[in-house]
Amino acid sequence: MQPFKEMDFGRLLERIITLALPNHLLWILMFYMVFHSCLNLLAELLRFGDREFYSDWWNAQTVSQFWSTWNKPVHRWCLRHIYHPLIAMGHSRLTAQVTVFCLSAFFHEYLVSIPLRMIRVWAFSAMLFQ
Repeated sequence: MQPFKEMDFGRLLERIITLALPNHLLWILMFYMVFHSCLNLLAELLRFGDREFYSDWWNAQTVSQFWSTWNKPVHRWCLRHIYHPLIAMGHSRLTAQVTVFCLSAFFHEYLVSIPLRMIRVWAFSAMLFQ
């Protein structure tokens, strides 16, 4: 396989498009497996009543709406333990939102980098550039 810097733009675009469909299918399959199947099974075993693990993220109109609907437990935890305490300390809403987003990006990078033993900033950067 040629390095990307030696490839022409057309071939690079073709490779990215070729990988896009399998990547999306795997992402949706993992989402279904984790959020719909495993978490509901765990909730059933533990007799957990509130089973809203996600909302209709596929209908999100904005990036903000997407991030707040696709993973409800993490969203609620971030609101309760980071966002609201920052607001109570007198920080602006924008500062609290940016702090929560940066911490979320950091932990996404951490959860990807450590198991793979590859510390890069790709996940962190991708989240911040949204």
